[in-house]
Amino acid sequence: MERIRSILVGVFLTSSLVCATSAAEKQRDWQTGKVLDSQRSRYFAGTVGSANTNGTAQANGNNGTYQGNTNSSQQAVYRVYETFLIEAETHTYLAQERLRRRSKPANLTVNGPVKFAVEKRKLFVIDEDGKEHEMEIVKKVLRQPTEDKKPRPY
Repeated sequence: MERIRSILVGVFLTSSLVCATSAAEKQRDWQTGKVLDSQRSRYFAGTVGSANTNGTAQANGNNGTYQGNTNSSQQAVYRVYETFLIEAETHTYLAQERLRRRSKPANLTVNGPVKFAVEKRKLFVIDEDGKEHEMEIVKKVLRQPTEDKKPRPY
């Protein structure tokens, strides 16, 4: 009887966890757009490194002398971004994805379709490999409605 109770408790906890996980996943309002352009940029972020100093100092009245050596090593650090220009029905978005070590940018084709969703200042994209990528919206431009090319009467 105790074993059946522990199995039922385990089943209940597992089903509760599955329900909580699916409720936590946010449903996005997916749209279809067109990739107009993409570009990779690399920005200098600073340097990292260390320094070691070995030596002796001697006082000589108001003056002093120092004998020793200093070893230092520094390495430049860069931030890499892939920037995409995506045209939707009402807006055009300039969004950038920060690439970290060993990460790959969204696999998108210029002039090809793209599935995306906008949430506040974030743009989520489903790339051609089916992977979801999160980007920061850098600029959002309202598209102007197209007008007939007829001359206006004065």
